[in-house]
Amino acid sequence: MAQQTGRTGVPGPEGPAGLVPLVGECLELPADAERPLIVLLGPHGAGASEAHGALMARFGTDLAPFAYLNFGSEQPLRPRYALGLIARQLERKLPRYRVSRFPRLTLGLLASDSELRDIGDLSTIPLRDQRRELHRRLGQLEDRAFQARGDYLSGFVQVAGSALGVPAGVPPVFEEMVGGAAREGARMVSGVLSRHRFAESARWYGEHRLTRGPNPWDAVIELNHWRRGSAEDEDKLERILFAAFLEDLRRNAELSFAPTSYLLLLDSCHTAYGRRFLTLLLAAREELRLAARHRGLPRPATGDPLTVVASTHRWLADWGAPSGESWGWEVRPPDGARLADWRERRPPGDGRWWYPLRLRDLTLDEVRARLSEEPRRDPSLAPFVHRFTCGLPRAVRQVLTLLDQADLPAGGGHARELWLRRLPDRTLPGASVRRRGRTLPGAGGGSVTAAQGVPPDDAEENTSLAEAALDLLLAGFDDRQRALLRTCAATPDLLTGYEVFGDGPAAQGAESPASLFGKAHAGFLLVTAREGGRLVLHPWPRRLLLWQLAARPSEWDAAHQRLSEHHAAREEPVRAMYHRLALHQINAVTAYLVRRLEEVDTPRWLAEFRTVAAAPNRIPKDKSYRDVLGPLTRGGAAEPASRLEAAVRGLLVARWLWGDPLADPERALGPTLAARLERLAEEHPRSDSLRLLNEAERYRNWIQPQTCAEEG
Repeated sequence: MAQQTGRTGVPGPEGPAGLVPLVGECLELPADAERPLIVLLGPHGAGASEAHGALMARFGTDLAPFAYLNFGSEQPLRPRYALGLIARQLERKLPRYRVSRFPRLTLGLLASDSELRDIGDLSTIPLRDQRRELHRRLGQLEDRAFQARGDYLSGFVQVAGSALGVPAGVPPVFEEMVGGAAREGARMVSGVLSRHRFAESARWYGEHRLTRGPNPWDAVIELNHWRRGSAEDEDKLERILFAAFLEDLRRNAELSFAPTSYLLLLDSCHTAYGRRFLTLLLAAREELRLAARHRGLPRPATGDPLTVVASTHRWLADWGAPSGESWGWEVRPPDGARLADWRERRPPGDGRWWYPLRLRDLTLDEVRARLSEEPRRDPSLAPFVHRFTCGLPRAVRQVLTLLDQADLPAGGGHARELWLRRLPDRTLPGASVRRRGRTLPGAGGGSVTAAQGVPPDDAEENTSLAEAALDLLLAGFDDRQRALLRTCAATPDLLTGYEVFGDGPAAQGAESPASLFGKAHAGFLLVTAREGGRLVLHPWPRRLLLWQLAARPSEWDAAHQRLSEHHAAREEPVRAMYHRLALHQINAVTAYLVRRLEEVDTPRWLAEFRTVAAAPNRIPKDKSYRDVLGPLTRGGAAEPASRLEAAVRGLLVARWLWGDPLADPERALGPTLAARLERLAEEHPRSDSLRLLNEAERYRNWIQPQTCAEEG
């Protein structure tokens, strides 16, 4: 794994910088102290899974009981089933602690899931006999569960065990820790819970504010009725089960030789049941806090012993706008995350428990370190991989998988350039694209669509890198929205794209411009541009969308033509020329840049030149810069009108190709760019020649920046 460099939030051997120390602080708190609910934010592939794996490796061996669940698994994971799986994992025996038990949660799950509908409805039977019958049946159910699986909670592994798979890349030992704990657990002695703890647990339910009736067993019967009642009853059942779970944790922590902290890792919490789980957990935590304050306890003693690290690939709707301003939180990277920071910045009200942390892309050094992990890899390709992916962790991993193929030509040269040129079209081993829209049966009576996950036999094999990467990044976007995004990718500014194309066929029936923008923003597909501070499409999904757009020449030409006309009408000539260059209208763009040499000073001209030359291109997939540099520079049979125009055209073409990592993967055009800048300084003596010569030296001795935001 990549070594830490001190930059923000990088997934390395110890997870994103700052995250492990933060979790360590939380685990060292007293059992009743308030803890944040840490949420890792980022698109699919931002490194959240690596972060969960790093926390397992650091704390899961023997430092604290931990549980891991993935709400993005193939089966929808209902909150009560999730609680059963979590409790099952937290019961795992650790050498330094006594085994944790969950009697209240177990009773609540057992009572609500069992067929006890007739109990409480038999008016001819005395209530005392009904309670005795209930107690007898619960004991029988637990005995049968013990005979079949070792204990009752083990049954949840059969119902929703697909949520237990550990993240990709985590060592096998942790997969066995998670799955083994769920399968084996404590294997309690049959009848122990029934005889000695049912009464105490029933009394807790009887005293809870959500139940009614003078007898604890009446409250247990009520749980069973809620399970088959209205949506309001279902909500009350889930709320009281979460309260029971936290109460069990709190009681465990009060015992001698017991852990004072528990670690819960939750992946893909942007799904419907993931969001619901977090909502219920925080409601139970707030109720516990209010109850503690009512008893007169100080604020540090109004919490529970659970440290939660959740991850989500969507901004949660309950938080308001994706900027976080209305919610009260300014999202920060994990670097520097500390309890003191959370306590200082936590807002009042609903946002008090959250601690949102935005994961970031890898730096060049971190990409180089990943290339250096395998002796067969060529670390000299690190700048190309970083430019191509912008450092998105999963994208880097996918590209490295392709580079590990045996048919990659060794060394530099034209053959390797052509191999890299077609990288987005190359088949990604083991990848598949999920078909969208078909509803599949799920666990617990629910259903799952392909956007949430599908069985392997519903996947399309032999998938290209571009298809596999975009399928995950654009999860939640339907085909019409994906087509609209592909067209909008012609400009980095998504709002401008929708403004221009929002009335086209791809947009018919789609959402409003603000909604589409909000969906991309909420999915962390937007980043802040280096210049102007505008929110633009992340370079990686945009590059792949442009690759797909280039495969549709008529769509490519239509998109850039409309964008050019749009900016020209708004008197934005630089942005209009950007799109005219994408249309390969090199003569017109050259004439504009020659004219601007006479109208503005050299620093401004260079800034405009870089903006225009950053346009995407549609050169053939079987050609690299070596094949097209000369023809594009000469421009056909007609010679340029002047030597100055020839110098500008040659410089423009070289910079245009140099900026595309697939056209010039190793940036071999740097010396050519430098020579053409020097020629321009000679051909235009009225310019600031020193600025042009300095620019030439920058390209001749180019140092690849650490992040895409530093590219210039």
